[in-house]
Amino acid sequence: MRHSRAIAISLLALALALGLGGCSWFGGSKPAPQAAEAPAGSGQAAGAEGAQPQGPFAAGVLNTIAQRAPAGSPTQLLAQLAAQFGWEDQVAHNPLLKQDVLDGQFAERVEPALLGLYYKNGFSVLPVVGEGHQFSRDTVVQGALGSSRLLVTNRKAIRIIFLRPVQNIEIVYYQDGIEPQVFSVSPQAVVAVRKSLVKYYLR
Repeated sequence: MRHSRAIAISLLALALALGLGGCSWFGGSKPAPQAAEAPAGSGQAAGAEGAQPQGPFAAGVLNTIAQRAPAGSPTQLLAQLAAQFGWEDQVAHNPLLKQDVLDGQFAERVEPALLGLYYKNGFSVLPVVGEGHQFSRDTVVQGALGSSRLLVTNRKAIRIIFLRPVQNIEIVYYQDGIEPQVFSVSPQAVVAVRKSLVKYYLR
């Protein structure tokens, strides 16, 4: 009898213990808390795949320079052409250039930086050229020019960029050569590009 009462008391104690302890007594765990949704515009939302960084250079450094530089300026032309030539990656991580653009230092700092970019990519950068000048490779001409006959001595395609106004310019290239590409800062530039009348001409 005493033995039966002891068993009953033990079972009652065990039942009470199970009722108070719940599932955790058997190694169960509470469900993990769900991550809170990121508020709109937060860093997590911006990090979504395919999201593009925003800011003053979202369109690219070269395109931003072309948009912000004075219209019709050498800086604008250099930036536009550099973007066409595919050089954005070479300036995309240049903090000094970006700061100069934000400060509006186009003629003082941005233009020289872009000329350095052209030089790095194989262009000659000349302050001025005169009558009879001979182009043998891609060239940027900084000074104004008028009434001159210029020669191309390379049969391969080259690019010539005039950063200041030019008038009455004749550029002659070999009969069996490729016509050079000519770019000018002025839409009113008068530049005639033609094949030589003779197979060879003096250099």
